[in-house]
Amino acid sequence: MAASVLLACGLNEQKLPGFVHISEESNVDGSFLISCILGQRLRISNAGTLLVCLQNHYQHYFNAGMRLGYNSNIFLGKTFNVIDVLSDMARHGLSSKWLRSPDGLTLTDQLVKDIREQLEKNYPNRSSYTILIDNLSILINLGASKQQVQQFCLDLADLAKAHDNLTVITKLSNSDIHPLTDNNVAKLGNVRIQVLRLKSGVFREVDGKLLIERVLDDEGSYSCEQTRKEVLYKVNDRNVKIFNPGEIGVKV
Repeated sequence: MAASVLLACGLNEQKLPGFVHISEESNVDGSFLISCILGQRLRISNAGTLLVCLQNHYQHYFNAGMRLGYNSNIFLGKTFNVIDVLSDMARHGLSSKWLRSPDGLTLTDQLVKDIREQLEKNYPNRSSYTILIDNLSILINLGASKQQVQQFCLDLADLAKAHDNLTVITKLSNSDIHPLTDNNVAKLGNVRIQVLRLKSGVFREVDGKLLIERVLDDEGSYSCEQTRKEVLYKVNDRNVKIFNPGEIGVKV
């Protein structure tokens, strides 16, 4: 179930680290992590959540949530808010503010502005607040430079430092194609989760590997063995299964 994924990643507690980064390798899909985390945050009483949809529109996460056993629409507009960039661009085309800001802002600056507005409106009334960014790579696809993406993440990390019980969770797909950006963003945070392919290729019982790394020192080092954990995962229609590498004879 989704709970086993969150337990393996250390994200099953009510209080989460200030900044968490998910690195998604090419040809694997880590969006199930966003859905699992979203469901867990919505179930916490009086906890606020903001979902920024860049890769998938909101309906995708609603459908995924229903398969995982939660209805996000119940919380929508209450403890849960959405910035659906993808749907807005589909609806308004080239006139979308994400492609042509009326204030002359860059895409990433416009996003920071909207996130700050949501935070100012909703954070004071909540016991904790979580911001989920579903795919930073889409910002690059839409024309943002890698430097702008890194500055965007730095701004979010600063927000997390300035607010108690605020957590920012980002995901970057094709992390092996953007290694510098991926590593720089990961170093802003306390936890890094890598979604990786299996070295042995396609395997029926397993979709891929999660490598969970935690910062042990102030230098942002992920190299210490005590901070590393590997698990295998399989995404089914209604749940996510977690295995220890020794349980299945597959080269990880």
